[in-house]
Amino acid sequence: MSRSPNNSRRNAGFTLVEIMVVVAIMGVLLGLALMNFNAINKKEPLEQAVSDLEGLCRRARTEAIVKSRPMDLTLDSDGGRFELATAPHAQNAPDPESGLLIATVQEAATLDQAALPTGVEFEIVLPEESLDSETPGVVVIRFYPNGTAEPLEALMIMSGEGVYTLVLDPVTGRLNIRDGEDGL
Repeated sequence: MSRSPNNSRRNAGFTLVEIMVVVAIMGVLLGLALMNFNAINKKEPLEQAVSDLEGLCRRARTEAIVKSRPMDLTLDSDGGRFELATAPHAQNAPDPESGLLIATVQEAATLDQAALPTGVEFEIVLPEESLDSETPGVVVIRFYPNGTAEPLEALMIMSGEGVYTLVLDPVTGRLNIRDGEDGL
């Protein structure tokens, strides 16, 4: 059986209607993808701020354990800045003139810092500011060489985009992140 030349030409390609249906489906899928991409881009500064704080907490815990020395994480909710530093501590060192051991204080040294992106707010819930704090809105969280830390509960907020609840577990020294204020 041989096919006629007219039948084989009709079966060889796509019709204009089929091509238009495929293009319409691709347009709908592209539109959905762009909407999701825009939603992700709007929330990106909030995600970055949470990631920065989580990274600083992780590094503070690791440095405290590895160096066997407490680390301080300073959280400035009003200024929108986070700073990781070694905790000042006393040590015995030889006096250069007499050679005798004397007690000296090794000052804190900044290891890392981060700032909140524009539009992101940071609110400390626990611990409340201490009465003897020199700067309002500033709290120092200490990480200890045994892997523990002082407690922290805070909110990372971006108006219209979301809220994250951040809870630092004092026993493990790890930061738990929950989506929403009531995520606890």
